[in-house]
Amino acid sequence: MMKKKWLSLALSAIVLLSFAACGQEAPSSSEPAEQTVKTDFPKRPVEMVIPFGAGGASDIFARQYAQIAEKYLGKPITAVNKGGAGTIEGMSYAHAAPADGYTILEITPSLLIVEAQGKSDIKFREEFEPLLKVQSDVVAFGVSSKSEFQTIDELLEFAKANPKILKIGGLSPGGLDDYIANGFALEAGIEWTYVPYKSGSELKAAVLGGELDVYQDKLISFLPLVESGDIRPLVVLNDTKLEMVPALKDVPSSVEKGIDFVQGSWRGFAIKKGVPEEVKAILIDVLQKSYDDEAYKAMEEQEMTNVRPGYMKAEDYGKSWDEEYEGYVEVFKAMGIIQ
Repeated sequence: MMKKKWLSLALSAIVLLSFAACGQEAPSSSEPAEQTVKTDFPKRPVEMVIPFGAGGASDIFARQYAQIAEKYLGKPITAVNKGGAGTIEGMSYAHAAPADGYTILEITPSLLIVEAQGKSDIKFREEFEPLLKVQSDVVAFGVSSKSEFQTIDELLEFAKANPKILKIGGLSPGGLDDYIANGFALEAGIEWTYVPYKSGSELKAAVLGGELDVYQDKLISFLPLVESGDIRPLVVLNDTKLEMVPALKDVPSSVEKGIDFVQGSWRGFAIKKGVPEEVKAILIDVLQKSYDDEAYKAMEEQEMTNVRPGYMKAEDYGKSWDEEYEGYVEVFKAMGIIQ
């Protein structure tokens, strides 16, 4: 027994001497086995991948947000436009980057639409995770001031009696505008014909020139045509009237008319899965502080993206991806775009 006791003491002394020789303290039985992981992220500039071309609304938004976020990150945020193939190029670029937090992807419904239509081998929801959703646009429908339709009820009545006769315009076939036009029609029990255009200016010219029957757009683009008297607003895709917007305060909402469809665009940020949790936490904190910044609040007001709450934290944002994805699949199947 005495030999065992002396042997145990000798071994303990050797362990203590070993730690001392290495300049380390011996572990305490009261300390946790795992220590908090620390990071010096970021060491260098971070890229903000914009899956759209330069000059558009999403490009302007991302660049402005990046400028605000830089002061909280402590490093520059470099905007990178990758606008080819309907957001696929931007998604592919971000997916090819290391999962280290140095590549943030700006996202809109287009990324979910790409997945719903199976246009890319990269499955967005499987390969990326949300950071923050910051804004949501409201879409409105209207007609030329010269149109015979004075109300949404009159337009819907005509559309039900004359399937596919009315023409509604938008940008890109199979994209968000196409989904909104046909998703609304599906909920309203009507059929009309969607006509895609290459640019917003062409779309506006078409409706004002009588080439299109129905004009759809987000508020920032829609409202000036209402205020000029060129467009008669018929419905806003929202739960309630937009009483805070004087020119639209009396325009009925889709939900008030019994049409449960409120889809608009939205913008947020995501990262490739696999980014260390401590790095992800830093990015979320930076984006949150940017959202709370007065400079962003002023930007929201100017762009009219504060009319409908768009903010969502990461967990809820991820859940909304799944819900919205299912809605896209349902409508695109009804349209015959997917099987």
